[in-house]
Amino acid sequence: MAAVPGLGMPVSAVGDGTYHVKGYGLLDRLIYDLDGRLENLARRDVVLQLVGPPPPMVSTPDRAADTERARRINESTAWIVRHGAGRIAGLAVPALEQPELAVDELRRAVETHGFVGVALSSGAGRRVLDDPAFEPLFAAIEALDLMIFMHSTSSPLSLTQTEFTLRTLVGWPAETTVAVARLVFAGVLERHPRLKLVLSHGGGTIANLIGRIDLGWSAPRYEANPACRAHISKPPSAYIRQLYFDTVVAHPTVLDFVIDLFGADRVLFGSDFPYEIGDAEGALAMPCLDGRAPADRERILAGNAIRLLGRHAPAQLRTDRRAS
Repeated sequence: MAAVPGLGMPVSAVGDGTYHVKGYGLLDRLIYDLDGRLENLARRDVVLQLVGPPPPMVSTPDRAADTERARRINESTAWIVRHGAGRIAGLAVPALEQPELAVDELRRAVETHGFVGVALSSGAGRRVLDDPAFEPLFAAIEALDLMIFMHSTSSPLSLTQTEFTLRTLVGWPAETTVAVARLVFAGVLERHPRLKLVLSHGGGTIANLIGRIDLGWSAPRYEANPACRAHISKPPSAYIRQLYFDTVVAHPTVLDFVIDLFGADRVLFGSDFPYEIGDAEGALAMPCLDGRAPADRERILAGNAIRLLGRHAPAQLRTDRRAS
């Protein structure tokens, strides 16, 4: 990123082996220090970590990754996987800026690099994910039986949230909520019921708003909006319950709420590794998970991930049930 401008993050080398991002600050070394990352995973006995690029590399309010950028990112991820001592698996970035080429590039990335899933941003530059142009991409992901991990990123929605770290703290969870609501109402999840979509940050605010979103579908009179029923045959909550949610909510009571609302079979251990605004080593999630039934804890820490990865799951997961 420091050598190639325009990859989504304005990175410069500081000169002492560290890197600085304009408008953000120093990058955590474990973003690029592979040896340090592997030491961290080994210390915690993490069998497998799924990795993808920082969100702005995938999509910003102005543009998303085109074929060239997606290919650069995927090749970099593949290098990390090759040198990851079997503890790292990769998520493929689709070329969202060029929907007409996205399917071919995704297939190429999966076949060439053996990626186990898709890293999808909550936005696609100036497009929304429910844009009909992405219909072939969702169909291909479904046909390839790939798990999707959706991480939020900035869109015009969050351009006013530049102070107090609001874009990361509040804006990004809201971006996920809006993206999912659009996918529901536009009928994407009805047309593709086998999509295995995992949402970052516990789904943003979708758990709290699930009943309110249903009201848009059920309003009978003066607040009824025909668009809220035009593409779906069931209440929105029925489609939301088809989704999966990570544990990065930063509060044990909130995590309990997400697990109780959607079920332990719909929650996967996540980390936002190695960022401080996240749960890099699971310190915030584990007290909650340790208090759950052992079977639920095992599902969230390993079983659900193994099930969703399916035939793409690396061999080590078939013999060791501990994963993240």
